[in-house]
Amino acid sequence: MNWQKRMNQAMEYIENNLSNKINYYIAAQFMNCSEWEFRRIFSFLAQIPLSEYIRRRRLTVAALDIQNGEKIIDVAQRYGYESQAAFSRAFSQLHGLAPSLARDKEATLKPFPRLTFKLVLMEGIVVEKDSNQRANIIGASEVGYAISIDMDKETVHKTNGVFWDTKGSDVIGTTALPLYGAFVSEERCQLFGDISGKRVLEIGCGTGHSLQYMGERKASELWGIDLSMEQIEKAEQHLAACNLSAKLICSPMEEECGIPADYFDFVYSVYGIGWTTDLEGTFCRVASYLKKDGVFIFSWSHPVHKCVAAENDMLVFKKCYFDESWYSVSVGGGVLSLSDRKLSTYVNALAKAGFVIEQMVEQSDNEMLQSKDSSFAQKAKMLPVTFVIKARKR
Repeated sequence: MNWQKRMNQAMEYIENNLSNKINYYIAAQFMNCSEWEFRRIFSFLAQIPLSEYIRRRRLTVAALDIQNGEKIIDVAQRYGYESQAAFSRAFSQLHGLAPSLARDKEATLKPFPRLTFKLVLMEGIVVEKDSNQRANIIGASEVGYAISIDMDKETVHKTNGVFWDTKGSDVIGTTALPLYGAFVSEERCQLFGDISGKRVLEIGCGTGHSLQYMGERKASELWGIDLSMEQIEKAEQHLAACNLSAKLICSPMEEECGIPADYFDFVYSVYGIGWTTDLEGTFCRVASYLKKDGVFIFSWSHPVHKCVAAENDMLVFKKCYFDESWYSVSVGGGVLSLSDRKLSTYVNALAKAGFVIEQMVEQSDNEMLQSKDSSFAQKAKMLPVTFVIKARKR
């Protein structure tokens, strides 16, 4: 029986016994480990203590019981509270309102989702630094475990915003032009052509290094949007040091944020667009920003790469290509939420937004591959690890 299945069986036992006294020994037996080891494994993967997870799940289920008309004192006792007052304090702390107010079906609660675990191929981190080069996340085939989550836009924005504000470039680094990602570069692909005198907007501008690339090639206006205020501030500082100015906006890419319509010659995103919680909506917004015949260029980790791991000189599928469910993963002491979308999902979303695809790049640059001697480079010789799409607004 595999690790993932055993862990989810333990979670099933916990979920089925929220109204009873949970025996941690029984839960640990599913994993063939001690109670202490089970608690430690759970906390490492979920980034929350097991006892706190159970407390939040009980209060979440309790809210449903109250909405179904049960007495508050009965619900409190069912989930292990000795008094209604103690239950009310804990309930209010999680949900932000008293249990009595939760009876209103229109009440806004803050449920804590049930956790399940699944296998993912996590983006690896390869750090290459010198005086002029920042760290780049170029992908790898590290096999890890993540927590399946329900996609809630506000929660995802909060989780990812906190990560980029507090960990961000220090943990993952930044991929920026002329690189589109692992082993794919603008210098070889020449997707932009001459941008002198053009207005450009970057989605997910991060620390501003791609905007620097555009500014040095004489773009007339530089604009950027990013979810993280910390990243925006770093971009402002970096561009100022390069004697460049840009209009930078802190906002989720999915939302209206004052970016002018029918204004830009180019909108682009380097390893940024995949963070969106609404791909079709984001592409429609991008289309609204562009002039007629304007160009949209974006890159992201290739979905096939996210499914295949290298094992004993072989490539082995470890994840279903069609699985687009959201998951949360621990990276460098922080947590990120994301989804791995199929290529057809990107293509169809572009079509619905009124774009025509002019070019797609999947193949890695052989010269760049030859300069790297790593298992990841060997993998990149056999399958795509980054994809880039150039599309034009009709």
